[in-house]
Amino acid sequence: WISDRYTLRYSGGMVPDVYHMFAKSGGVFSNVSSEKAKAKLRLLYEVAAMGLLVECAGGVTTHEFEDKSVLDFAVDDLDRRMGVCFGS
Repeated sequence: WISDRYTLRYSGGMVPDVYHMFAKSGGVFSNVSSEKAKAKLRLLYEVAAMGLLVECAGGVTTHEFEDKSVLDFAVDDLDRRMGVCFGS
């Protein structure tokens, strides 16, 4: 990955990291959870909006535990949070 000039980036924000993925024409954004670190991104306000942009640009989105698009999840709670992975 060094010869292909891949770099690691972490800004602490989903929007700048996904924008960097678009600007570089490739990359992966991951925000997963664990027992000690609960999921932070909300489906309705952050995950679905950025997931739509990523998929419209030809990328792929997935939930951390289920192998399906984040756009396939129903909004059943305004504060539903989930771990995600976006990629080109």
